Amino acid sequence: MGSPLQFGQVMLIFNDETYDIVGAAGFVNGTGANDYEDREICQVEIAFILEQYRRTPLFLRGLEALLSLIKAGNPDVKQLQFWSSSDNKEIQPIVSRWSSLPGFQSSVVNNLTFYKFSFDELEAYCRRIGTTGVRSG
Repeated sequence: MGSPLQFGQVMLIFNDETYDIVGAAGFVNGTGANDYEDREICQVEIAFILEQYRRTPLFLRGLEALLSLIKAGNPDVKQLQFWSSSDNKEIQPIVSRWSSLPGFQSSVVNNLTFYKFSFDELEAYCRRIGTTGVRSG
């Protein structure tokens, strides 16, 4: 959790009705393995939203805000990636929706799953979902 604070950016997600913090996300541009010089890659280090908000429009708005924040800080980003515990069942419905995106890849290393996306394709997916009114998550 320290990497986004030291090397990247963090975002708090608020419920706009109650002003309660309901989630947080943090990312770094580049990877530690390449001394953060591979800035075309954005690695999400933490993404959390309270369970009761995971299947609401707030999830999609939070993802859109995260993508906007990433692009504002690094307009040259090409790839978004993150790691998750391989036994994390909660993420499977979300990731399965993104698995059809061009450039999507996943691989298992020990007990972790590595996910990689085209940033532009995930951004376009969010725009499509937002305009059709279909809920994500």
